[in-house]
Amino acid sequence: MVILEQQLEKLDEEKRKIHQKIKKRNKKRAIKCVSCDKAHEIGDLTVIQTHWYTPPSGCTDGDYWNEGELQFVCPETEIKNRLLFNNFEVPYEERRKFKLNPEAQFKSMYKGLFKEVIESYEKTDNNWVNNSYVDKHRKKFGLVEKVVKN
Repeated sequence: MVILEQQLEKLDEEKRKIHQKIKKRNKKRAIKCVSCDKAHEIGDLTVIQTHWYTPPSGCTDGDYWNEGELQFVCPETEIKNRLLFNNFEVPYEERRKFKLNPEAQFKSMYKGLFKEVIESYEKTDNNWVNNSYVDKHRKKFGLVEKVVKN
């Protein structure tokens, strides 16, 4: 019986090492910046997690913050790149399901790999550009691929 537990411990250690290798690989994945037209590794970028406010309405609704989009700051131009995802091919009521939501998948897999994560609860300034690079390269980032309709 002890042999089985030892085998399980060995597998757990191998799994931990593989997870570390995946993190290291994913930190090196690069996102092309719209403002400077260069690719920057995720591990070198500062990302901003935006939030938007739902004001109170009625007795029990509202008065809370919602997680919004991610924005990375270009290290060369200091312009924010809004990481946008187009998921319009998925029916509206299905878009929130994790298995069909590339933005949620990206946040889950990559948000903690950026050099720094800044939580922002303020209105964003106008110093930003729209960036759909990750959305256009979902396979490269291991995200759900777009549904192709025939």
